[in-house]
Amino acid sequence: MTSSRANILPIFNDTDKFDETNWSTWSNNILSITVLKGVSGYLNDTINKPTKSLTKQLPKTPWNSLNLSKDKWETRNVRTKILLIFNTKNFIKLGIDVNRTAADAWKTYKSDYKTASDMVRQNTEQEL
Repeated sequence: MTSSRANILPIFNDTDKFDETNWSTWSNNILSITVLKGVSGYLNDTINKPTKSLTKQLPKTPWNSLNLSKDKWETRNVRTKILLIFNTKNFIKLGIDVNRTAADAWKTYKSDYKTASDMVRQNTEQEL
């Protein structure tokens, strides 16, 4: 039986929340947590939203289950998105659309900050 504590999402200290300058550390922390919780598929878009509601009630499923009703998928997607948003200092400024999926939010973070972070790291390595 899964403990309800297993579903608790960590909220980082303010100094560890994403602030546009700490992509590498922050994204590694987020990825580690989602792997540990079994929900990385909500970020990388491999846990797909069911196309139709199931007619029969599924038994209680673990958070990382791939066999979900639409309602359960929505709930777990939102919880994964909350992990991102609550651990970001100003998600509105970053253009994160709370009405989209966790995967869409993750794509926005990556497209806007991973490349910039990689460029800073490359420039720093060249200076050394």
